[in-house]
Amino acid sequence: MNFVAPVTGMVYYIDMSRELSIIILDKSDVSSEITRIYLDDIEGIKSAQIFNDFVSGYDECLKNIPDLVLIDVSDTLDFGLDIAEKLSQHNIPVGIMSVDNRSSIIIKALRSGAVEFLTKPLLKQDLQALITRLRYPQGEAKADCKIITLFSGKGGCGKTTIASNLALELAKHNNKKTALIDMNFCLGEVNSFLNLKNSFSLSNALGNIEKILPQDFYQMFDKYGSTELYVLSESPQGETFSNINHTKLTKFFRLLKDTFEYVVIDTPTIADDRVLKILQASDFLLYISAANHSTIKNSKLCIESMKKKGVNTEIKIILNRFVESNEITVEEIETELGYPIYKKIPNNYFTVMAAIDKGISVSEENVKSNVAESFRELAVMLSNSIIEDSLKSLRG
Repeated sequence: MNFVAPVTGMVYYIDMSRELSIIILDKSDVSSEITRIYLDDIEGIKSAQIFNDFVSGYDECLKNIPDLVLIDVSDTLDFGLDIAEKLSQHNIPVGIMSVDNRSSIIIKALRSGAVEFLTKPLLKQDLQALITRLRYPQGEAKADCKIITLFSGKGGCGKTTIASNLALELAKHNNKKTALIDMNFCLGEVNSFLNLKNSFSLSNALGNIEKILPQDFYQMFDKYGSTELYVLSESPQGETFSNINHTKLTKFFRLLKDTFEYVVIDTPTIADDRVLKILQASDFLLYISAANHSTIKNSKLCIESMKKKGVNTEIKIILNRFVESNEITVEEIETELGYPIYKKIPNNYFTVMAAIDKGISVSEENVKSNVAESFRELAVMLSNSIIEDSLKSLRG
C-alpha cells in the first residue's frame, strides 16, 4: 500500500519528456538493488544511483539535483527523515520507504515533506505510480489520455467535419483539456473550420519538439473561445515534413499524453509511414465511411491493408451522411466489413455547410439539429467517464 502526501504550498513537476535521474538512499544492498531493477523497467529513467552512506548520498543530491530521491528509513528513521526534510526544503521530491508502516511512522514521513510513503518490500507498480503522480501539480495524477484518430481511404467523406465537432463536444461534455490536431501534412483545414488563426503551425511544433518544455506546450495551440478545446493545424501555405522522424513524433505524442485528457487527430487519406505510426499510437481509430457499395468496398480494402501493415488499434466504424436506403442495409455493411457500426451520423447538408461557411461548430449553428445531437452522443460514447452499458442506448 502506498500513501500520497497532501503537500501544501509545494508543487513538484517532473518533465517526463526527458530522462530522469533518481538517487536511492538505502543501507541494504539487496533492497536497493531490487529498487534499481524496478527503475530499469520503467520508461524514461536515465540513471538510478545507490548510496549506502546517507551523508554521501545527501551531498550528491545537493550537488546534482535529482528528479526524485528514495530514502529507506527502516533502520535509520530519525536520520532518514531529517535528510528528507532538508531535501524538501531544496524543492527535491522525496519518497520515504520503510518496512514499518504504522500510522505514526507514515505521519512523521509526510510531515518531513515527503511526497509519498512506500511500504517495503517495495512493489514495482507502487514505484511507477509515484513517478507518474509527480508529473502533475499537487500530486494529482491525470486520468489516462485517450487518443482518437480519424481515418478514411477516400477524400471528401466529412472526416474533418467529424473531427472538429467531436473534439469540441468532448471538451464541452467532459470539461477536460482536449486537443484537436490536423495532421494533414500538406494543407490543414481544421483551423478554418473553427475560424481560428494559426499562432503556430504543426510543422513548427514538430520541427522544434526537442526544445519544447511541457509547461510551454499549450502555447503551440489555439484555444477555441472559452472552451477547453486546443487546436493545432498546419498553416494554409503548407510546409515540408521531410525532417519529421519517428523520434520527433514519439516525443510529440508523449507531450500530448502528458498534457491533455483527450486528443482527436484528423489524418490525410494516404497512409504513409508517419500516418501508420499515428494510427498505431492511438487508442481508437474511427474509420469514416459512407453507406454505399463503392465506399464500403474501398473501406474494407483499406482496413485490411492497415492491418497487414501492423496497425492493431481498435477500429470503430462511423457511417457519415447516413440515410436509410434500399441500396445497402446496415446489416449488409457490418457483414461486408466484419465490424459493427459504432455510430451513424445523419445527413444534414444545410446545417453542416452553414456551420462550415461561418467557421463555427454544428451545435453553434443549430444546437437542436439531428447532426448536432449525433456529435454530442458520439462524444459521450467515447468519454472515459461513460461505462459500456450506457453506450448501447446511444449507438445508432
